[in-house]
Amino acid sequence: MHTAILLAGGTGKRMGPSIQEKLLYPIGSSNAFRLSVESFLNASSISAFLIVFRDDDQKDKLLKEFSIATKNVGRQVDPVMVKGGPERKDSVSNALTACDQTCQFVHVHDCARPMIRPETINQLADQVSQTGAVAVARPMKDSVKKILDPALPYDAPQHTESLDRSSLWIMETPQVTRKEWLDEGLRKAQELGLIVTDELSAIELTKRKARFLNPEYPNPKITTTSDLSYVEYLLNR
Repeated sequence: MHTAILLAGGTGKRMGPSIQEKLLYPIGSSNAFRLSVESFLNASSISAFLIVFRDDDQKDKLLKEFSIATKNVGRQVDPVMVKGGPERKDSVSNALTACDQTCQFVHVHDCARPMIRPETINQLADQVSQTGAVAVARPMKDSVKKILDPALPYDAPQHTESLDRSSLWIMETPQVTRKEWLDEGLRKAQELGLIVTDELSAIELTKRKARFLNPEYPNPKITTTSDLSYVEYLLNR
């Protein structure tokens, strides 16, 4: 069974004081959370839904949006609501604990990426059954520099080092793994006192391989207010 773990408990501090809840902020006639939910509801591979929330007030709002999404899609599903933790790895660990015993694969998705498409989710489901771990990612196209003295202010003259971009990939979500692999990786991160910022970072700790899937279409993350305008433009296009 494939389970969607929809991360919605972040605070979105970089949005500024004018937007308190970026996932629920209007984008056209919808919002980032509802758009993400609808994509997963439209993916035939997904059987169960876990929603990671921040507090009780947000939980009620997310449940209302999930209900609207099920009506829009025409698929009735009851999600499992999971209280998030202080870090992403804690939230994902809480969600893994709440998964049904029949769950084999988990699709962890940051709901701040509302442009993911159902066909991509189904592709990920097909590939993870072969490889055990696969994530949406795209190859780095820009030149990348490493600052050799990070203690200096960013606008000060710097000694830099060029990185070989041919081996660099930009990670996105969903990131899909065998449930027991991710569970093992997160336990290792906890034992080592490491903060992992995505699921493949946890898989790396288990010494297992992962595959990348380039969606070949924009899948931006809403981080600042300008990202909202960009997503709305993409939807209108």
